[in-house]
Amino acid sequence: MTNAQLASIQWGLFLSVVFLLPQLLFRQLTFRSGTITVYASMLFAATFLPMQTVPPRQAVQLVPFQWIADTFRDGQIAFDQMTLNVLLFVPLGAMLMLWGKRTIGQAALIGYGVSLLIEGSQLMWANRIFDVDDLITNTTGTALGWLGALAAVKVYARVKTAAAVPQRSLAGVR
Repeated sequence: MTNAQLASIQWGLFLSVVFLLPQLLFRQLTFRSGTITVYASMLFAATFLPMQTVPPRQAVQLVPFQWIADTFRDGQIAFDQMTLNVLLFVPLGAMLMLWGKRTIGQAALIGYGVSLLIEGSQLMWANRIFDVDDLITNTTGTALGWLGALAAVKVYARVKTAAAVPQRSLAGVR
């Protein structure tokens, strides 16, 4: 993990505390609001903080799957960046499935929209890059998060059903 990525995590944690405190003080903090607040803080910090001092080689990257060539050129860091982009949007997909009751298509479209908003903002932000690969990986992460949440719900339902079956059979024996 690079120093910039560690700094982003620290900023995200700091922002989370700043935005959670008022919710706590006004007794409005719930699990859902806390989760959304921490996720939004971490998402903002990961995409906009810390401010980079070295300008990027380009401002716009419009070649799909350029990260593959970048991995061969720059090594592991390009692959890690792509992986982190996917992982960054997994919680959004899970929240949209669990709390938003969205279909996978709706979740992917929302993930794409959020990613497009971020990437569009980075066009105006100093030292950031609009990257079409980020749109692809972020949308993929949202879909994977949705699928993971669906799998977790199905496994939970099976475990709950399996745990309830022996209790019923024992009740009928007496």
